[in-house]
Amino acid sequence: MNRHLKLAFFIAPLLAVGSYVMTGYFISEEHQGENHGSMRLAGSCLPSENACLFVSPEVELKLISNEKQGQQQLAIVSTQDINNLSLGLGHNDTFKQFPMMKTDNNRYWQIKLDKQDNLKNFNQIRMAFTIKSISYFAQSNIQL
Repeated sequence: MNRHLKLAFFIAPLLAVGSYVMTGYFISEEHQGENHGSMRLAGSCLPSENACLFVSPEVELKLISNEKQGQQQLAIVSTQDINNLSLGLGHNDTFKQFPMMKTDNNRYWQIKLDKQDNLKNFNQIRMAFTIKSISYFAQSNIQL
C-alpha cells in the first residue's frame, strides 16, 4: 500500500464528517424562521355565518357564503392580491376541484358552479395559491 492510499483512507472519513456538519449548519440557517406557506384556521370554519378565517403572517383569507337563486355560493376575500387560486371541496377525503372566477384586483374569488352542484354536500376544503411567487396552502373541515 503506497502512501497516497494510506493518506486517502485517513482523510476521507474526516472530509465526510466535516461536510455533513457544515451542510447541516448552512441548511438550518437558511430555513430558520421561514414559513413554508401553511395557513392557520382562526376558530371554526362556518362560511354561511361569515366565520371562516385563514391567517398567516403575510395574508388573511375569509370565506363567505350566500344563497343566490336557490343555490349556495362560496367566495374568498383576501387582504392581498393572490394568484393561481386552486380550490377543492371534499367529502370523506374525496375532493372535487372547482373553477374559480376573480375580480381585476385578485382579492375576490368565487367558485363557478354548475346547476347540479350543491355545496352543502361537502365538509372539507383545500386551497392553494401564490403571493409574489411564494406558495401557500390551507386545509380544514367546513360546515356550509
